[in-house]
Amino acid sequence: MAGGQRREPRPETAEWAARYLERLDQPFDDWQADFFRRGCSFLSRRLITGAASSWRSMTLPPERRDEVYSGPLAARPLTVEETARFREMLRRIASEDGS
Repeated sequence: MAGGQRREPRPETAEWAARYLERLDQPFDDWQADFFRRGCSFLSRRLITGAASSWRSMTLPPERRDEVYSGPLAARPLTVEETARFREMLRRIASEDGS
C-alpha cells in the first residue's frame, strides 16, 4: 500500500489488541464506548496509529474531554453482541499478529 500505513501482521498490532481485550472487561461510559468502537475498527484494519489515537481519547479524564473534542459521539453503551464480537476479533488479532 504505497504512501499508507502497513497493514500486514505486526507484533505492535497484537499488543494493542491485547490492551483493548483487557480493557473490554472493565466498565465503560458512553465516551469510552465510542472511542473503544473506533479503536476496534482501526485494529480490524491493522491500523495501529488510529487504535493508539482512539485509546488516548478513550482514556482522557472526564474533565479534559470537552476541551479536546467537541464532535458527535455514538452515546450508547456497548451491547452484549458488540462485546462478544469485539472479544472474538481482538483474540484473533492478538494471536495471529503476535505469533
